[in-house]
Amino acid sequence: MLGLLAAIILFWIETLRMREFVIKLCKKVCMESALQLLDQTVSLISIRLKCSTNRWPYIHRVYQFEVSSNGADRLLGYIILTGNIVKMIQIDSSDGKTTLYPYNQDVIH
Repeated sequence: MLGLLAAIILFWIETLRMREFVIKLCKKVCMESALQLLDQTVSLISIRLKCSTNRWPYIHRVYQFEVSSNGADRLLGYIILTGNIVKMIQIDSSDGKTTLYPYNQDVIH
């Protein structure tokens, strides 16, 4: 019982740490793309346990955030993490196009 409680606490701490990292990454991407991150809108919208091709489990997380290109519009963005690796950053635009930022880089040490 104590082991399960410890695992839950560690998972919760890791989830908070990942969210802080994603917020910093959102700010960086927004600055590089001349976008404004709105209202600190980063939120975890999906978390699942998956298995890799060699059968090792990892946590798949999808975060959503909102940005603005001119201060009046609201555009959705997504960051997908597989384990500790940012797989993709996606930002939708007002004209219906989507900008993808393939990242595929280990981010948490």
